[in-house]
Amino acid sequence: MARFEPALSLASWADAERVFRSRREDIVPVTEPMALVSQVQRSGGTLVNSLLDGHPELHVHPYELHIGHPTKADWPALDLDADSEAWLELLSEPVLAKLFATGYRKKPDMDAIEDYPTLPFTVVPSLIDHLFRLLCADRPPESQRQVIDHYLTAFFNAWIDNQGLRGEGKRWVAAFAPRTAWGDSRRRFFADYPDGRIVAVLRDPRAWYASASRFYNRYGELDEAVALWQRGANEIAALKREQPDRALVVTYEALVQDSERVMRGLAEWLGISWSPTLLVPTFNLLPVRPNSSYELAATGIRHESLERWRDALDPEIVATVEERTLELHADVSALADLS
Repeated sequence: MARFEPALSLASWADAERVFRSRREDIVPVTEPMALVSQVQRSGGTLVNSLLDGHPELHVHPYELHIGHPTKADWPALDLDADSEAWLELLSEPVLAKLFATGYRKKPDMDAIEDYPTLPFTVVPSLIDHLFRLLCADRPPESQRQVIDHYLTAFFNAWIDNQGLRGEGKRWVAAFAPRTAWGDSRRRFFADYPDGRIVAVLRDPRAWYASASRFYNRYGELDEAVALWQRGANEIAALKREQPDRALVVTYEALVQDSERVMRGLAEWLGISWSPTLLVPTFNLLPVRPNSSYELAATGIRHESLERWRDALDPEIVATVEERTLELHADVSALADLS
């Protein structure tokens, strides 16, 4: 006798409409200030974001924040005389459609890592659009901050199984956006969020290059990669000089080796309570593997990344990286709040 396989769908479109309408009827405003995690890619921002993920006093964007324009690394500049359609075109995050279709999966584009697990990603892109238009119609924004608040409210309420949406006592929206806190984008961020904070992670340039060059081919050209790391370190120094009270500089090595001390310091700086969840990397409270350039099967905070460069890099490359970066690394490390 043939086995009956039920269709994987809702019973009716009416059921789907009711699910979405319920979000509209009981929407949770997301207007808290932003704690932005931002530094050169492959420095530990994903780890910080995933450690913040489960904290009850935070709304945590679950991937990378891609509201930038014209690139994701540019903090947006919106025309307040435009309408919701124009704002939505600039703020929409194209990566969400792929994540919604295939699931959450942060990994390098490497065929060598097989069977990398995916987790359900239930942020519904069309629902974000619909809720954003309704919010703009109900409460026309008078500032760019209010436009972004409407977008984030739509985003978090369109996340169907968001485990932290309705918790009380929210203090911050936490989001990871590589390089967004650089240059003029940093000024625009603080113009929108005068109450905002930036967390910047500084990583040893040798370990950074070992990871970056393996993660993406575009980082493989040594001169360009070193110049990118140097730019990132100089931007961290500029951030700390300009905004000493609203910037927290963390070294990747301290984050990995002394995680509890660093995360307690970060929690105190943000004014949030201590929680053991701050020591467990998660996505929507589900444990996740490291966003590593290497095949790591276990979840949790991993130490392998600290010294792997010694075996992974050619000695001549190590010598070149050290010659061009170690003095700058020492200077910026001296500015770190948690090292």
